[in-house]
Amino acid sequence: MKIKFAKMGINGEGIGYISRKPVFCQGVLPGETAEIRITEKKEKYCRAEVIEITEPAKMRRRPVCRHQNECGSCPLMVMDYPWQLKYKKELLEEALYKYGNVKRHFVRDVKASPDLFGWRNQCKFPVQESGGELTSGMYVRDTNHYRPIERCPVQDDTLEEVRHEVFRILNKHSYRAWNGKNGLRQIVLRCIDNKVQCTLITGKEKIKDNLIRDLMKIREMQGLFQSVNTEKNTVNVFGQRPVKLAGEDTLPVTVCGIRLELSPESFFQMNLKQAELLYQTAVSKIDPCDVLVEAYAGIGAMSLMASQKAKTVIGIESVKDAVENAKQSAERNGITNAEFICADAADGLYMAARTRHVNTLLVDPPRSGMDQKMIEAVLKVMPDKIIYVSCNPATLAKNLKDLKHDYHVVTVIPFDMFPHTPHIESVTVLEKG
Repeated sequence: MKIKFAKMGINGEGIGYISRKPVFCQGVLPGETAEIRITEKKEKYCRAEVIEITEPAKMRRRPVCRHQNECGSCPLMVMDYPWQLKYKKELLEEALYKYGNVKRHFVRDVKASPDLFGWRNQCKFPVQESGGELTSGMYVRDTNHYRPIERCPVQDDTLEEVRHEVFRILNKHSYRAWNGKNGLRQIVLRCIDNKVQCTLITGKEKIKDNLIRDLMKIREMQGLFQSVNTEKNTVNVFGQRPVKLAGEDTLPVTVCGIRLELSPESFFQMNLKQAELLYQTAVSKIDPCDVLVEAYAGIGAMSLMASQKAKTVIGIESVKDAVENAKQSAERNGITNAEFICADAADGLYMAARTRHVNTLLVDPPRSGMDQKMIEAVLKVMPDKIIYVSCNPATLAKNLKDLKHDYHVVTVIPFDMFPHTPHIESVTVLEKG
């Protein structure tokens, strides 16, 4: 069956129509005609796989990565970059209008990423044995078929070099893959300024001292950790709280002149250059005020950057290690008007507002957005201004719909944090009334 594809879906798939019913197909770009095979029929839509692209779009390009089609993490790598930005903006506009009734003219042009490759400073790879040796890789999209990844072009070059060196050493010591009880299950690597933090996700075994020593001989290795995760069928990478095996407790990173500290489980943006621009933009929208609260504060990057904008800054974060990182960073940078609370976002907001009015609320929630408990807290505390950093247009739009009776959207500024993926980050400014 041959059809023409009209638009792009939220996962980077092509969307065509058969008798007005949408057909979703990975690997096809808007404007392309393809021979397809229907793989799933539902009442309101179909899914398909591409057999042959018979009329390719002018925007199509050869992917830099040979794993691109199998991995599925970078579905837009076959699209020229200016077109990636165009379609990401359209996805954001469509979601905001569909779920939040936010009109398109509020959405600015997408801020392009300074780097198209080598921008990713962290990887979390599953581990398996291939040819009698440990390898790190990915699962083929929508399957449980594992493929070793030789090189990932969106990852930092130093990160990739260290990944291969770590596995050379692990194989030298005959370390085995996870067997349901012992062995290496996943590896987490983070690289900032050519310094690497490595966490081995394993069974309950003790890692031998000579292996630890050899791994720490890697020139870029800053800190080595182990997290025991024996849960079956879990989607969580980390299990027990990571234990330091050797090296430094944290990995330092400097953002807009503020030195921050990263523990293995602490969230931090993977595209550092673009993160700096996003943070600067968000902070620039804060008016001078008495009380600024940041919910979902992570390691406190924006709270600390905004410390000169408010007499009191309160950061709220539920991950204990991240809160400790934020407190260390405040002390290290000589910032005395910022405090950090380890709490659920809503509970922390109530605590912050107990004895004072919150002038500005800065939020950077996970992909799931603000939950109903947090929405209720916001509408009770009623800050004068909200600056919402989002990584998911759909949940952003739903949250905006809940807030729109008391707040209006001033602007939405999108950022391409993840080139070659359909993901888009944004900064939305809301004001009361």
